[in-house]
Amino acid sequence: MSNIETVNALLTAINFDRFPEIEALHAPDALFTSFRGPTLRSSVDIADWHREFLRDYADCNYSEIEYIEQENVICARATIEAKGYDWRAFSQRVVEVFRFDPDAVYEGEVVERRLYGMLRDLEFDKPVNAAMENALGFRGGSLGQVRQTVEAAYTALLAGDEDAAKEHFHEKPVLIDGVYGLAAGFDNIQAIKTAIPKPAFGVPRVTAIHAGEHDAVVEMSFDGARPRAADWVRLVDGKIIVIESYWMLREIGVRPDVNYARDRHSRQVILPI
Repeated sequence: MSNIETVNALLTAINFDRFPEIEALHAPDALFTSFRGPTLRSSVDIADWHREFLRDYADCNYSEIEYIEQENVICARATIEAKGYDWRAFSQRVVEVFRFDPDAVYEGEVVERRLYGMLRDLEFDKPVNAAMENALGFRGGSLGQVRQTVEAAYTALLAGDEDAAKEHFHEKPVLIDGVYGLAAGFDNIQAIKTAIPKPAFGVPRVTAIHAGEHDAVVEMSFDGARPRAADWVRLVDGKIIVIESYWMLREIGVRPDVNYARDRHSRQVILPI
């Protein structure tokens, strides 16, 4: 069974509240970091975390799933459709990174997961929709070209060399950031990126780049032990056209549940008088 099949099995188990399966698909000492927190270090704790998660995300369904596979790592971008405490439907875009150990005793167990998210019910404007349609319709590209372009662009951005970075961007790029806003055009993207608050200590760094044929995931942090953000980067003709920014929301001081009550309303039959 391929690693993508294992991820599909895990997402199916989450969709159908199959907690024993969720536990079984993780290594006993699996590490799980999520936008909701806390950091977990065992398959039992991960299964228990999903019990609470699926209480808040009733009728959970992962849809619009996209994959990037690179050796023993699978990246999945998805839209979670669920119902909140008041049973109203909502959607939330997420990116999850799964790591497998090829030398594990039991093949196909997840040994590490990192779940990044946006805030709920994000709506796109016209420029963003146009760029997304362009990116999703593109079928060219190569893994080597994607990795080279993304590495060069992010190296230049982190070094503050905007002119060098701009060479790797499409003429009409967009940024989708559920926390800090949407932007169209390289200059506007840079304006948002540079305005994002930073910790008092540490320097931003790219911790991993997972490349596909026309997409890549760029993971970033200030502390290698504390994942902070992940960009799902889409390319067209070798140029970056869409950056989707996902966050460890608690890591940046955003409580994902602050605007959503956690006490679920009980469903009950209303009888005629």
